[in-house]
Amino acid sequence: MQKIPIGLAAPGMVLAKPILNEKGMPLCAEGTELTEMLIDRLRAMNVTILTVKGHPIDTGDREKTLEERLAEIEDRFIRVKGDPIMDEVKDAIMRAVRKEAAEREAMEAREGSS
Repeated sequence: MQKIPIGLAAPGMVLAKPILNEKGMPLCAEGTELTEMLIDRLRAMNVTILTVKGHPIDTGDREKTLEERLAEIEDRFIRVKGDPIMDEVKDAIMRAVRKEAAEREAMEAREGSS
């Protein structure tokens, strides 16, 4: 999943998160495939940032490994280590990161076999 400015959006990209207006009303659902017309409409509605599936834009930064991402989460929660609620929050985040990595790996494997 990658946040990109609308200026870098291209037809064929797929939304990883819904797009909401300033009042929280949905404009586009998660999973919507972008078209040139849709991108133009979103620009007209002053949408500036989109979250798309995968990492379609090369930002020049290398993507962090799963291990690096998990270590970063551990570091962020070090001050609250031992707090049962914060430990649960950290564990939930780590599970979500692992799940996302597994889903990305499975998707890449499917794309590689076609």
